[in-house]
Amino acid sequence: MRLACRLIFPDGRTTTCEVEGPSIRLGRDAACEIAIDPIACPGVSGQHARLDARNGGFVIVHVSRSNKTLLNDLIVEKTAPVKPGDRLKLGYSGPTIDLISLKAAAAGESPEDAGKTLQADARDLALLRGTLGAKRIEIGQGGVIGRDPHVEFPLNHPHVSGSHARLTTKRGRVSIADMGSSNGTFVNGQRLKKTANLKPRDRIDIGPFSLVFDGTGLVSQSRSNNVELSAAGLKRVVTDRATGKPLIILEDVTLVIRPREFVCLLGPSGSGKSTLLAMLSGRNEPDEGLVAVNGADLYADFDAIKADIAVVPQKDILHDSLAVGTALRYTAQLRLPPDTSRKELASSVSDILDVVGLSERRGTLIRHLSGGQVKRASLANELMSRPSLLFLDEVTSGLDEQTDQEVMQLFRHVANGGKTVVCVTHSLANVEATCNLVVILTKGGRLAFFGSPDEAKDYFGIRRLGDVYSKLEEHQPKEWHTRFRASPYYRRYITERKPVEKPGRIRSASGRNVSRPSRTSFLRQSWVLTRRYVSILRGDPQALLAMLGQGLLIAGLLALVFGKLDDASNRVVQTRSLLLLLAVSCFWFGCNAAAKELVKERIIFHRERAINLRVGAYFASKLIVLAAITIVQVSLLWGIVQWWCRAAVRGDLEWLILSALAVAGTAVGLLISALARSEELATALVPIVVIPQIILAGVIPELNGSLARVIANAFVTVHWAQKALENLLSEEDLALIEKARGNWRGALAVVFLHLVLAASLGLLVLWQPEEQSK
Repeated sequence: MRLACRLIFPDGRTTTCEVEGPSIRLGRDAACEIAIDPIACPGVSGQHARLDARNGGFVIVHVSRSNKTLLNDLIVEKTAPVKPGDRLKLGYSGPTIDLISLKAAAAGESPEDAGKTLQADARDLALLRGTLGAKRIEIGQGGVIGRDPHVEFPLNHPHVSGSHARLTTKRGRVSIADMGSSNGTFVNGQRLKKTANLKPRDRIDIGPFSLVFDGTGLVSQSRSNNVELSAAGLKRVVTDRATGKPLIILEDVTLVIRPREFVCLLGPSGSGKSTLLAMLSGRNEPDEGLVAVNGADLYADFDAIKADIAVVPQKDILHDSLAVGTALRYTAQLRLPPDTSRKELASSVSDILDVVGLSERRGTLIRHLSGGQVKRASLANELMSRPSLLFLDEVTSGLDEQTDQEVMQLFRHVANGGKTVVCVTHSLANVEATCNLVVILTKGGRLAFFGSPDEAKDYFGIRRLGDVYSKLEEHQPKEWHTRFRASPYYRRYITERKPVEKPGRIRSASGRNVSRPSRTSFLRQSWVLTRRYVSILRGDPQALLAMLGQGLLIAGLLALVFGKLDDASNRVVQTRSLLLLLAVSCFWFGCNAAAKELVKERIIFHRERAINLRVGAYFASKLIVLAAITIVQVSLLWGIVQWWCRAAVRGDLEWLILSALAVAGTAVGLLISALARSEELATALVPIVVIPQIILAGVIPELNGSLARVIANAFVTVHWAQKALENLLSEEDLALIEKARGNWRGALAVVFLHLVLAASLGLLVLWQPEEQSK
């Protein structure tokens, strides 16, 4: 048999190893396949325990007569079955051993084949990078904490900046100051804005590292691949839409989920699975109860903890016109600290592609991947910043049985790699083979069971886990909840795991530590987002060509209809009509191109915003790229019409006014996109905005009513652009249409004012927090 494992010693040191043999002995003796240093771990027996292969599986055999062997914190009396993802502990003060992979040696297998087997399992190890190498940091004379290995106190994790914070000692006092880090430094859950003096028992959060000050040093309580998720007494009450009365959809749910556990939330429709997932992941605060991550209140300390949490929703949150590697590279640039080197970025992308098995698909457009590969890419996107707590919301929905198996096995690998994984799923085909524990909820959101899949079948008296739904119908939800609380499984998986004590008060959203964006530079993020948007558009060349073709088509039609104006008998009237059609066309170019650009990315936007996306940078990237495209459209339209029709208007100023109008139309389109809740609604709103621009422009017809003039002056951008364009005509031409000479600069200024107002309103709408459904 072959074993790949990670050893975590009491002093915080970690190491990984791969061994093989007929059986694998663990103990202090040098003859053991996994020999433990007797000086570092004196509480380990000479031959403490043994791993054997039996009946197609694996068991841990307790050997020591004087010390205990623990499997997932439960005492092993004689033997117990084990599987990848389990955690062994040799004595209460001995090392912890995480089982990454277990393989039985096949008869006649060649060494080359064995090497391939071990190499395949090595992808689990890629997720273990970035853990803390010491349990206690002696502050001494102080120094810099950061990711850079040359600083005084190195913390190796992607969430930590190169030079993150500075510790200073003066007259017996220790203080800490943030050094402009990307993800911030937190003391007792509050983000540092200035230097803070430390007191004993103060908690410092830097990335996934919680460091407790004990007076002279910092004691690590790292969350890196070491997250325990606790929930106590969770409750959610909503208003029933049919009756208007309060409706309980989740009640008194208490759980403890430990590191490296893959847990599935199961239950019939209306059992509150997605509601529970939203509470556990910090997306929706419970009406009562507490959620804790390694003992810290998730909602009170959300700003400090959120970078360690990843949520993969049912709908894929990827730009399908990007190649897999390109999409991950942009994600890495957005989510990792700005001082991350190109080499580190490339290494992170390669590692994650290897973990999810997409290395060979690096250059493939996401739209060309299979359903299962898209799920892998979505998972890779969320793993990029090395979170320790992963939530999966029905991500296997719609997959065939084979693909479902592959994806669930991938989640098992991720848990083996050190993550705490919680998944909502309706497909039970592969739950038993991959999950450590299942949470079974009844209708009305009561906890009916929490334990392993095999224990669930024994508890409910069923042969298949899928039969649990019909079994739940045999009793009322409250009865199932009461029965489970009296069962040994409740004591084993909840009471003995020491869940967080249930608070005696009702929590309210007002007590939440409101999440703020990271300190990533606005300019840097705008630059990354702009380059990403250009890459997205380049990935869909047909759409880009269609946008540019609009300018050529309209230019050709105008040239065909108006001909050469310098020879026309009614040249001035024709010129005025041409200017109106040019203005309306340019405004429409911008408005139509931008109207769907925000709403179609709503899910991606809210997910990235929850991590570190700056709303202003996102909006600016859209406006910059779309404005550039519309200016190209305007240039094509203006150039052809100016060359062919020979309108008696100063060409350079005409181009400037039409370009400003097109950018204003782009800003209005983005405002529409920010307001709309669907792409269909955004498309329907475009003509509602554009048609009044034609009617109230003041050309066909003239604006005679005072109310019409007020509306046009206040809201119609084309009206002001038309004024600016007409004031480029000669005095003689203006006299023919009985128009007095005006100031084209003032009219153009109003166009720019409309641009700024539309962009500001669009940004304001986009800035509003996402609505949390109850």
